[in-house]
Amino acid sequence: MNVHRKILEWQAAHPTVTWIFWGIVWLIVLLVLFKPTSTAGV
Repeated sequence: MNVHRKILEWQAAHPTVTWIFWGIVWLIVLLVLFKPTSTAGV
């Protein structure tokens, strides 16, 4: 849990980077979910 605590402390110190990171993650997730060609080929 010590690593998780350090991650949380880093995110608290760098909120902008954290928001950008999660924005990119959600963008990828939504693209994969709503793009019909990517799921049809699997």
